[in-house]
Amino acid sequence: MMSIFKKAAPEPPAKVEPKGSAYDLDIEADGDDPATAATVVNALYAKYKKNRERRKDYASLFSFLVFVGFYMAILFLQRSASEAYELTSTLKANLIPEETTMKGSAEVREWIADVVTSTWQDAQCGDGRCEAPFEYPEYGRFGCKADCNLLKSAAQITPIQIDIYYNFSHPKGSVSPIDLMNDAAWNLCPLEVDELIGPKKIFHGSDCYYEEDQKFEEQVGHVVREIDDVPDGDWTIVVKKDIFLKVAGAVRPRLNVTVEAKNKRLLLAAHYGQIRRKHEVATYEWIKSKLDRTNHSIALYQLSDRKRLDNITLVDNNKTEGYFENGYWTGNQTLLEAEYLLNETMVNNSFDAGSGCQENFMKADYLNVTDFATVPISLHNDSWLWSTESLQSACKCVVGAEDASDTQEYCYCYGPDATTNPDSVVDPVTGAQLTFAQARARACAETMRWILLGPTGTSWNIWYGGVWANNVGAQQNISALADAEFSTVLSWLSQLSPVTYFEINQMKGTDETRLDEASLDTLKNDNVLSERASDGNATVLANAIRLDYPYKEQLVELIDNRLANVNVPELTTPLYLSPPVFPFNFSYIVPGGLAVADARYPDDDLHADVDVDIVEWNPAVLARQQYAFMTCNLEQRAEQYIGTCAKPEDLTGPLIANPSEINGDLEVYLTQARFQKLCESICYCSEVGVDGEGDAITKVGCSTIAGEGYYCTCEVCERTAQFDNVVYPVNETAASGRRLLAHGGGSVEDAMARSARVPWAAAHRRHLLEKGPGRRRAGGGRRLLQTDLDTILTAVQDLATKQSDIDTKIDNVKSAQALANQQATEHHSDTSLENIIKAGFDDLKKGTDSLSASLEEILAKQQQALAAAQESLAIQERTNALAEAAERAIDKLEAAVEKQKASINAAYDNGAFADVAQYVAIQEDAVVTREKKAKENVLMNSPCQMKVLYYSFTLDNFNNTEPPVAYRERFIGLNNRVLAGMLVYVERKNLRKCPSSRFDDIDATCSGGRDVSSYGVDPVFKLGTPLYNADYDNFETITKVYNCTAFEAGLDGVSATYNDGSDNTDTGNFEPYCAELFNPRDIPYGFRHKALPGYDAGFPYFFDINLSADEAQRWIDVMNYGLMIDDVKTEKVTAQLVVYNAELGYFGNVMVFFEFSEGGKVQVTHSVNTIKVELYDSDADMFRLGMEVVLCLGVAWSVYEELMDVFETKKHTGTYSAYFASVWNYVDVASISLHVLTLIMWFTFGFSLAASFAPDIHYDIYKNLEASAFVTNLKVPNQMVEMGAMFLEMKSLVEYLQLYMTFSGINIMLLLGRILKLMDFQPRLGVITHTLALATADLTHFFVIFAMIFMGYAFIGHVIFGYSSSHFADITASVNSLFQNLLGDITYFMEDFKTSNGLNFVVAMIYFYTFNIFVFMILFNFLLAIICDAFGEVKANASESVSVTTELGPMLRDSWRTTFRSFYRNHVPEDRVRRQLKIWKGENPDESDEEEHDEGPEKVIKYGDSKELDVAGLRRVLRRCVIETYQRSAESQFLLSNKSGGGVGMFRGSGSKKKREPLATAAEIEAAADMLMTQMGVEPEGAEEDDDGPSELEQLQGSLEKLLKAQQRLVEGQVKVIEGQARMADRQERLSDLEKRILGVLEKPPGR
Repeated sequence: MMSIFKKAAPEPPAKVEPKGSAYDLDIEADGDDPATAATVVNALYAKYKKNRERRKDYASLFSFLVFVGFYMAILFLQRSASEAYELTSTLKANLIPEETTMKGSAEVREWIADVVTSTWQDAQCGDGRCEAPFEYPEYGRFGCKADCNLLKSAAQITPIQIDIYYNFSHPKGSVSPIDLMNDAAWNLCPLEVDELIGPKKIFHGSDCYYEEDQKFEEQVGHVVREIDDVPDGDWTIVVKKDIFLKVAGAVRPRLNVTVEAKNKRLLLAAHYGQIRRKHEVATYEWIKSKLDRTNHSIALYQLSDRKRLDNITLVDNNKTEGYFENGYWTGNQTLLEAEYLLNETMVNNSFDAGSGCQENFMKADYLNVTDFATVPISLHNDSWLWSTESLQSACKCVVGAEDASDTQEYCYCYGPDATTNPDSVVDPVTGAQLTFAQARARACAETMRWILLGPTGTSWNIWYGGVWANNVGAQQNISALADAEFSTVLSWLSQLSPVTYFEINQMKGTDETRLDEASLDTLKNDNVLSERASDGNATVLANAIRLDYPYKEQLVELIDNRLANVNVPELTTPLYLSPPVFPFNFSYIVPGGLAVADARYPDDDLHADVDVDIVEWNPAVLARQQYAFMTCNLEQRAEQYIGTCAKPEDLTGPLIANPSEINGDLEVYLTQARFQKLCESICYCSEVGVDGEGDAITKVGCSTIAGEGYYCTCEVCERTAQFDNVVYPVNETAASGRRLLAHGGGSVEDAMARSARVPWAAAHRRHLLEKGPGRRRAGGGRRLLQTDLDTILTAVQDLATKQSDIDTKIDNVKSAQALANQQATEHHSDTSLENIIKAGFDDLKKGTDSLSASLEEILAKQQQALAAAQESLAIQERTNALAEAAERAIDKLEAAVEKQKASINAAYDNGAFADVAQYVAIQEDAVVTREKKAKENVLMNSPCQMKVLYYSFTLDNFNNTEPPVAYRERFIGLNNRVLAGMLVYVERKNLRKCPSSRFDDIDATCSGGRDVSSYGVDPVFKLGTPLYNADYDNFETITKVYNCTAFEAGLDGVSATYNDGSDNTDTGNFEPYCAELFNPRDIPYGFRHKALPGYDAGFPYFFDINLSADEAQRWIDVMNYGLMIDDVKTEKVTAQLVVYNAELGYFGNVMVFFEFSEGGKVQVTHSVNTIKVELYDSDADMFRLGMEVVLCLGVAWSVYEELMDVFETKKHTGTYSAYFASVWNYVDVASISLHVLTLIMWFTFGFSLAASFAPDIHYDIYKNLEASAFVTNLKVPNQMVEMGAMFLEMKSLVEYLQLYMTFSGINIMLLLGRILKLMDFQPRLGVITHTLALATADLTHFFVIFAMIFMGYAFIGHVIFGYSSSHFADITASVNSLFQNLLGDITYFMEDFKTSNGLNFVVAMIYFYTFNIFVFMILFNFLLAIICDAFGEVKANASESVSVTTELGPMLRDSWRTTFRSFYRNHVPEDRVRRQLKIWKGENPDESDEEEHDEGPEKVIKYGDSKELDVAGLRRVLRRCVIETYQRSAESQFLLSNKSGGGVGMFRGSGSKKKREPLATAAEIEAAADMLMTQMGVEPEGAEEDDDGPSELEQLQGSLEKLLKAQQRLVEGQVKVIEGQARMADRQERLSDLEKRILGVLEKPPGR
């Protein structure tokens, strides 16, 4: 073909013929024919157009393949399924249950517990990462030093000191102090928000500082705990089972305690020095005063002191002899008075100037000097043994003995007469009576000798020696006085500030310069010694002796020198009040007292006001005051003893007669002293007030509260019958004169009659039994008030019975546990089987270990529940014991009162009382004592309280930074972090009575509708569960935790409702137990309905990510023991988690559904989806965005092309419907529409839905996650709805993306169909489509039959085996099972059919074998035969077609050379070929070729053997038939029109009346022909053959013809060859002649 474009070569010589075969010569000869040339050009141009169309088809195919590949690449990048699968597989492996069915709710709860337990793990210490605030610096037994260091190093903390004081002593007859001590315990714990709801965050959460509660080891004592690493926050001292308030204490900042103790030590040391110096000054002043005395004053002092001592002796002797017996006291007292009166007169007379004693006693008065040793003793010697008493009979002081006119009184001894010598005693020296002058001188001498030289210690010598002895012992005496006063101060300090006292005693240092360590003794000694060391006179005076300083003046001088230095206010003014007076105020400093202390300790702020108490409680124990149980909680225990202050004159009653008047008028009881005394003794009045410093104080007693004249009165003392049994005698002898008190207008006789009829104790027994009113619950709640003995006894018996039953049950449980433990031990002790199978069954061992762990956990929980029950029983036992003790105490009191009454009356009858008043007073005192004892008996057996006590305090250093707001990291797998937590959503069903059935007696309960009423129970209040807390199970705590007043504001649209009693029931829900929070038994519900968007009505239970591992386990226990999921009313449980994988950037949504079927099992399904919402962040994402934009352009181009195709079809056919005549066009439209839809969905997802998805890591839902009760209490406001919206949004995003991917998958399937359509142009590529098209009819018939048979078997399987086999349980399962059978999976046969028996087995075998033989073997082979037959025929037709590679090779080569034409200069481009061919055809080369519209082969109607008739021929035939028929018969049976019917048809039924119809029109004939051709026409033979050429037969025939022509041309060519050879031989001869001529010319010489 390329040779036609070469330039024409010059004609060769006529003689020279071109070389070639005879066939080529023949073609060339045909080419000279113009008709042949035109035919060849047309054929070439047609072939060229066909090749060009083929090239377009290939271009369309490969461009579409590129488009599809590009689209799939974008989908691959959008979905990143491999990354998504990594997350999905992890979530499935960790969360999805292995079994698709479960037995019941227990397995559902177990699955939830496993997920929570494995996910809610606390941070690991030692991983090198301090995950604050969940990991924190170490303190106590908490924290992680390895990651977060020590708290003391990381933060400023407040070291504290805890002081616990306890005194468990208790009156006899009640609970034992040892039991009180053993029961009580304390701990340091984080403060609960309102004591019950839960603790605030203090790093470690709710655990107490000490792992175990601290017990007490002594009945009375003091415990000190110094803790130097307590973090900031709200704390509380928790005291448990202190039912009588025996424990007191305080928490103090350790630094303040140390500072206060140091200050107090320094102040006390200074105070000691000051008081010691004050006593020193006083002592030396006293010594000086003794030195200033005269002989006269010394004598009188000695007489007075001797008289005092003798008087004491006389009193003691009288006590020994008896009261006032034999006049002993009177006689001896008179003698003693007379004796000492005489002695005093003699001393005074000796020093009287008128007596002349002093002038005449000695000529030189040497006896009045300080040293009697130099005085010459000549009168008597020291051997004189007469005492003063012996002179009483011989000495007397009288007036006028010698001269009656002399008024001077003189004293005489051994005088001449009885006046001067009453007993006429002779002088022991002279042996005779003396004269007046001698007797007077003897009295003077003897008196002065007694004064000066007497050996009995009354002389001046002894007096002065005593003064020196006082001086020598002065320092010791001064120390004793100071120490005594200081000891008193310290004792009061130990009471008022025991912690400071304790700290002071802890200091043992002996170095006075180290003030922080020096002991108090060291400091006070240093204070004293340093001052004395600074004054030398102190040492001289202390070391002075009498020999060195014999004279009085010398000693006085030494004392004055010392006093001159020490007796100054700065040194002798005490810091505190001296002498001390209680109550002692240690905060008051005497003005001027700090001068020395400030000078000695300049670096210490001794004036600082240090607050040493952070919190203090129960100070009565510290002060060792009365028992706290006598005044605590009287409102609930014994309100009859709560008093009010009143004046007698302000009262109007009760009225009672005055016992002092027999028939007196009635008067107000409180005006009588006996009632005043009784009321003040037993009634308790108190009032909270404010002291002078503004601190709250409690005032006790009406004199303190209201002032003088007010008395405390209460119910008990207002009972006028209190003194009914007191006898008020009329006189002191006659029994008939005795009377009883009349009151209320009654007479004395009436009162005596009542006394005779009623035993004494009966009137008082009632109020002895009274206790405080118990808390009374509305509607028949708990009642604790017991009003008589029978009620008490009955209650005690009931409690004892219940206790016995519970003890029996506990013993049974213990026995069962012991037996189980023994069996387990015996089982595990036998290891022979384990040794045999150990190697091959390691996995079984792991399972056994897991089971053992589970059993241990269950046992631990059982033990916890048992401990809780035992604790409750212990409290009950203690209550029973107290009630019994109260009964015994009352009995003892009654007996004691009767005995006391009998003793008093007997004593009165025997005249033992001095008067009637004493007898009456003793009886009235007995009444007061009785009532006081009765009160004590009531209160000592009535606990003050039964709750856990909390004493809270706050530690805050202010400069510590708050821990960051963070949330715990919870992971599924290794790095898939949980968002918010896990939502467990429970949907419940209503129970109703089933429709009438004759089996109602078996069970008549059916489900119907949704139940949203509250249900379950809070296990904290459920006895028998490990969570049960006996301390919470009381009215106050329950109503505090479950506070119905929260609904008063219409919380969540709900208002509190109560039982108003209108239904005449007593089932509960009386106020304050509202029906929204309490069940009819007044027990708190466990779970309440909360609506969540997107969820059906149900009950959400949310495991927050901020729950610690222990807290999560507590929530699991609440779920389990609160019966959140049960087997009765639970309809569906949904568990949902959302996770985020930062490595992949994917969110995961996991939903596990547990549906409780009507058949009694739990069906498990799940949904695990992953999604990426950060779609355009990275460079790779932006590259994908560019690809998506290109894809949008490609889709837009596809839309454009398809629209052009529609318009082109309309152009050639005149109607748009012709476009939809082809099924492939439907595929195109569906594919393009889905493509547009998916693009819109994707960009909506990427730029709107995904971009707006911003979940929070945490949502505040519950009020307190660490709540000790009511854990599901919602915070107000809470984010439950937001959390549900996040889960719902995540679910919607996942479903949206899944829908997008589903549409994309469908679109890919349509794109594959479009690829098959584009491949249809090439016979070998279109084998599949041709095969399916050829086999369509047969396949349709086959699948109709197959569907009927297959569905028949499926229905049979469901009906026969569906009741017992899960594979046939429903039609869907039955169809799936049979289809799997066709694929070779016969699981249903192996699991169900082979295990059946009886008739079922026979039927199953028949069913299985018939299905497999008939359907699998026969019908499937039919299907294969149909497809193979069609494929064989198509393959045979396509075998002679050109292969794809053969066609593509030249096309690609030509395209390559055309593109790079500069490298291929001999190559002629395709455009030039097309242009030249159009020129040769005589067409304009510049006009574009009109695209031929391929309408496909026209249908024909076959008739005869092989004749065909097209639509035009059919029209001619019908027109001819209509004319001939119309002409031949008036009644035509061959009509085309039915005028009456308005339609067009070939035949019409004849009516009853025959008539001639009008002639059919040409339009009707053409319409009939078109209709017949559409319904009955077929494609002409050879229509489906390839357009490339004739059929194989025609090609064979053409080849044979060409072969004959070629043979003919060969013969003719051979003839021509022979002729040519002859002509060649002739020409050769001619050539030889010519050569010879030439040679001859050349050989001829030139010029010739």
